[in-house]
Amino acid sequence: MTSAVHVAASPFSPAPAPAPGPLGPVVSGRPPLAGRERELALALGALNGASGGGVWITGGPGVGKTRLAQEIGAMVPGVEWITAADAPDELPRLLRRTARGPRVVCIDDAAQLSRDGVAAVLRIAARGTVGLLVTGDTDRADPRLHTLWKDGWLTRLELAPLDAVATRRLAAAMTGDRLTRSSVIRFAAMSAGNPLLLRELLRAAIAQRLLTPEGDHWQLAEDAVPVSSALRELVAQDLDTLADAQRDTLRLIALAEPARLEVLEDVVGLHALLALEDRGLIRTVGDGGGQAVRPVSTVTVRHPYLGHVLRQEAAPLRSGHWLDIWAAALQERGDARPAEWVTVARWQLDTGRVPVERVLLDAVRHASRTHELPLAARLARAAWRTYRTADAAELLGRVLLAEAEFEALRRLGAEAKGGPGGEEIGARLEPIAARALILQGRYREAESLTARLPAGQREAAEGMAAYFRGRFRRTPTAVPPHDRRSRAHTTEAALLAMATLCRRGRPLDALALHHELFGAGTAKRCDRGWLDEMYAMALLYTGRLEEAESLLTTAYLAAAKGHQVRVDAQLGLALGWALHERGRLREALPYVSFTAAYQVGWQAWQDQARICAALVRGGLPTVPGRSGPAPAQDTLCDMEPGPHASALALARARLAHRDGDQVAAARLLAAAVDEALAESAYGDAVVALHESARLGVAAHPAIHDDLPVQGPYLHARLHYVRAVSAGDERTLGRVCRALADCGAQLYAAEGYAELARLQRRAGRARAATAATTEARALLRGCGEVITPPLYFLGEGPTLSPRERTVAALAARGLTDKEIAARLVVSPRTVGNTLYRVYQKLGVGDRRELSTLLPA
Repeated sequence: MTSAVHVAASPFSPAPAPAPGPLGPVVSGRPPLAGRERELALALGALNGASGGGVWITGGPGVGKTRLAQEIGAMVPGVEWITAADAPDELPRLLRRTARGPRVVCIDDAAQLSRDGVAAVLRIAARGTVGLLVTGDTDRADPRLHTLWKDGWLTRLELAPLDAVATRRLAAAMTGDRLTRSSVIRFAAMSAGNPLLLRELLRAAIAQRLLTPEGDHWQLAEDAVPVSSALRELVAQDLDTLADAQRDTLRLIALAEPARLEVLEDVVGLHALLALEDRGLIRTVGDGGGQAVRPVSTVTVRHPYLGHVLRQEAAPLRSGHWLDIWAAALQERGDARPAEWVTVARWQLDTGRVPVERVLLDAVRHASRTHELPLAARLARAAWRTYRTADAAELLGRVLLAEAEFEALRRLGAEAKGGPGGEEIGARLEPIAARALILQGRYREAESLTARLPAGQREAAEGMAAYFRGRFRRTPTAVPPHDRRSRAHTTEAALLAMATLCRRGRPLDALALHHELFGAGTAKRCDRGWLDEMYAMALLYTGRLEEAESLLTTAYLAAAKGHQVRVDAQLGLALGWALHERGRLREALPYVSFTAAYQVGWQAWQDQARICAALVRGGLPTVPGRSGPAPAQDTLCDMEPGPHASALALARARLAHRDGDQVAAARLLAAAVDEALAESAYGDAVVALHESARLGVAAHPAIHDDLPVQGPYLHARLHYVRAVSAGDERTLGRVCRALADCGAQLYAAEGYAELARLQRRAGRARAATAATTEARALLRGCGEVITPPLYFLGEGPTLSPRERTVAALAARGLTDKEIAARLVVSPRTVGNTLYRVYQKLGVGDRRELSTLLPA
């Protein structure tokens, strides 16, 4: 049986930080496994059979075959490691296996097996008494071994290079999360998903002192390409046998990539390209961005690191000569694309030339639109240094704002005001500076700066500040005509209006506004990051959760594959929240866990990530022996509410409830409802009301109000609160079905759990069993979760809310005295309550109780 799997991984999880050395971070000797979760699961499944069977891990050099085998060996009991050289002597011994012998044998680099070793492996596999874990390139292995997977004895598991997300995650983990995000992205791009090459690049950068300290982190020097003896050997394998003309052609492709095929044919001829393709040194890419069959659009060097080396080693005169030829070819054709002039502008800077201002600024605009922010910043800095115009200053300011480089933006403003034309340039930079202050949460400073702006710009900045301060009544919910004069103004105004409409419970109006301004279904094509995020938010509030998840997954993977700084984290955070709403908390956690290498950089998004991470962790198991660290209350204490006041209250209430303080949880949620209603944020009010029902705390009087919200999702959550409060089985049943139809599996499962309790209290055991079955079926799609409505799901007699609280705390290992202190009761009261719980559930101690707590 053949099985070849490659799947995109989740983003970064925080890694343990080794102490940095004098020249940079320390590269860990055995890095954590990253991006191989699916392959690991498949391998473990193949090895966990009753007897025999196993896995052959194959793939190219340095892709991580041995590392995956080591991880598998650490998780499977009874593994014995045998080298290819020892196989002829050691494997026959295993044919006489006793009950105390190894259960699994691992053979690393099976391509090195001798003839006798191959025969011994085939005998072991045929006997089927010992599992086999084999690594090695199957293309180089003895052909007789091919029968192992062709005849179904072993599962063939082919490792492709890591995707962009997993590679960046691994780069961060290898250095203890000591690299800046732009450095991580550059290392990931150079290594092209090869873990061995990534490690060599990191070690070479440290040895060559290419990393400079930036606070607690390290930054790879601009345009630096690490080189070591091992890396030189890698490049030499590809280049040493090339003729001079072939090497020049390959260097031209590296300098111009992605190089359009038609232009290359004009410059070097098709025959030269075919020769390089036959040697596997270039690859063709279709218009859709994938490996091309036909039609071919562009050509690139096969391996990104080889392209980096070729560009770095290009002599200035030779590079300038090729640049002139390439630019002339583009001019002669008259059909050059914006991206090609960006490449030419970057190429000119590499050769020490500076493009004319118009070309350079156009290149900055295009690189910014495609979210190539590091390149846009380099081009914009060159334009400002050379021309010192207001246009150059404004474009550089916008790029720095997009990169969250606030200090650099401040220095630019000070420098511009002190030079020629300072007044005009300062006026162009002030709206950008105001937005920077807002995005940092420095609202008082932003107010004084905003007051000096012209009327239209002032209104836009004031609306933005109102939203980020959580003052939704003062945030516009429409895009006025004067804000439709340019795409940038339209996009910004639309974002604020759509976000505000969602918070005010009007997601259908938000979708209508998006369709009016940008056309139905165009979110994927315009202003990636911003509008994808906001469009998906409107879909979530509307109740189209699966559609929102799909849109964000596609956008996130595209941003990660394109190594788009900031945009990937922005979309990843939105995707993590969508997964939270869907109920897949374990899956959501990495996306909402920001690190130095994976973050947005703007304060509102940084705060949102902390809140989301706390909410996600609050729904993961914390009982002894199970994974899922509990979030700490003090991590949220220093946060300003801002636009996330409602979510922050939810997180704090959930933590208080986890600690047994139901009074505090009720107070926090009631205040959140009051604040939301005061700002007409009816969507936020419904979310807070729903949370109060989930936690089983006193309901706010607003549950009886006719809150003006749109869409089935918000209505279902509001009716959930009313049904649970009134004990209305019929309404609760309808709500559960509505939530399931929206794609909110966890919320629907919680509803069925509450419905089962109501039915059990009414003596309707058969109906309660059916509701419990529905809840369990929904939870199978959620993975590992544990929330208050799911405590002791289906476990016989119904517990009272106080009994469930005491039982949950006891199941987490707290003593009677600790529980009494949290609930402000006596230890005797706790003991009596636990006695009743034990009697109802038929358990004898806390250990047995902890096994019943999860759903």
